[in-house]
This record gives sequence, C-alpha cells and structure tokens, in this order.
Amino acid sequence: MNDFKFSGHDTFHCRQQWLSKGVKIVDSQGYAVFNKPEIAISKLGVGKNMVQSIQHWLKAFGLINDKHEVLEISKKIFLDDFKFDPYLEDEGTLWLLQYKICQTNYASIFNLIFTEYFNDKVSLEFSESQIIQFIEKKLRDNNEREVSVNTLISDYKVFTKSYATPTKSLKTIEDDFNSPLLELGLISQLNTKNNNGETVFRINKEVRNSIPIPILAYCILDYLTSRNEISYDEIRKTIGSYFCLSNDGLDNLVEELCIEFPAFIYKDDAGIRQIQVKGIPEDFQNQLLESYYGV
Repeated sequence: MNDFKFSGHDTFHCRQQWLSKGVKIVDSQGYAVFNKPEIAISKLGVGKNMVQSIQHWLKAFGLINDKHEVLEISKKIFLDDFKFDPYLEDEGTLWLLQYKICQTNYASIFNLIFTEYFNDKVSLEFSESQIIQFIEKKLRDNNEREVSVNTLISDYKVFTKSYATPTKSLKTIEDDFNSPLLELGLISQLNTKNNNGETVFRINKEVRNSIPIPILAYCILDYLTSRNEISYDEIRKTIGSYFCLSNDGLDNLVEELCIEFPAFIYKDDAGIRQIQVKGIPEDFQNQLLESYYGV
C-alpha cells in the first residue's frame, strides 16, 4: 500500500473560492454530483478539469471524509447555517487549512516539503530538482511504488503556486494570486537561479505571533486525537513545521497558549519538554472555534 499520494489536481492549484463552492455542492447535491459533469460544471461555474481538481482539493484539505460526506468543521466554516468564514477572509481559517493540508497528507508533497525535507537542512532554499530527488529517494527508502518524474514535477509546480508570490506578466498574475494560502507568506520566490537554471524558493521559518492561539489550540487537540500529552519535539516537527515557525516562534506561541488556556500545561523535567492537556470538556474543540469566530 502506498502511504504517499501524488497528482489528482489536474495541474490546477486551489483557487480562492473552490473550497466554499465544493463544500456547498457536496452538502446540497451529494458527492455523486461529480459523476454528472454537466451538472457539476453548471453549479461550480468551471470547466471539467477544474471540477476534478475541486474534488481533489476537498480531500486534500480534509473537508470531506472517506465516505465523501462534508465534515462538521467544513459545514461551520462554509455553510449558511454557521458561516464562520465562507470567503476565507480570516487569517485564522488559512492557518487551519494549512494545518489540514499537511496533516491529511492526501497531497503528500505538502507534508513532505514542510516537514521531512527540511529536517536536516541548514539552508532554507530549495529548487525543483532538489525536491524531486528527495521524494524519489523517500519512495525508494520506503519501498513505495515509483512515481513518474512528470507527476512529481506537476505536483511541485502546483505546490509552489499555492504559496509563492509570482513574478510574472500581468496576463497571468491575477490567476496566480488567486490562492488562499498565499497570504500566509510561508514561501518566497527568489529573484535568482541556481546552477541548473532553476528558480529558487525559500521557506520562511520565523516568529509568527499573528497565529491565533485558539486556532493553534484546535490544531494541537486535533493532532493529539485521544492522547493527552505531546513532546515539544513532536510539535516542532509537525505543527511547528506546518506553520514554518522558528524555535523562538514556537516558544512564544506555546507560552501564550498555556496562559490563555490553562488546560494546556508546559512541562520541562530534566530537559524533557512536553505539553500536557488536562481537564478539557468533551466539546472543547468546537467551543474554541465558536469563541474564535464569535458565534
């Protein structure tokens, strides 16, 4: 069984309103509507290939489950009964989506680049060939099925378009800016080429005090599932990496987290750092979101 998933996006990065449109059509028409291209095209207002891409991104962002049902959190963000943030205007929602696309691992290149690729790297710069070679080695080391180079290149291009502000002509700039995750500033396109003539990108690991603490709390609890403690190192390698946090940035947010929500307790015993979660009500994750969005 292949633990990694590539392709499925039909070369399209996720556009600003696709997730909202996708959640609404699945909720009202059922997922089977995607098997009726003429209806889906009409309802979504996009071409056939983009319809297929919307299906992919709904799964990649973890907005529908394995039974193709809209998840409760998706309903609350996008649907009329709740409307937490249907137009993705709140930065907290974007951080939530960033967590989801990395954690879901349905579009594996996102998780691989933000976490494993930079685990042992001093430089924060990367290029297409470096990422492709890294993924190919990762697949070999894990005895996974080989993935074609063209597929990996396509995934890489979609990944960079999802985050990096383009330096292109005015003809394409409007389309390329139409990505919800651009605003997070996680990746920059540098005005330089490497020795192979490839565009160089940089991952921006830094202090990010703008990340809302309730959203961070939600993500940690979602990641923990049924556990009640997590090592600091595990947070750093997962959520900290998803959010491109520097060590100081993670320290700052964890300190704020434990102050704002005393159920999160920071422990440092003989150099073993961890966060414990104690005494939270069963519906606490939902309460976090309702409080944050003012519902």
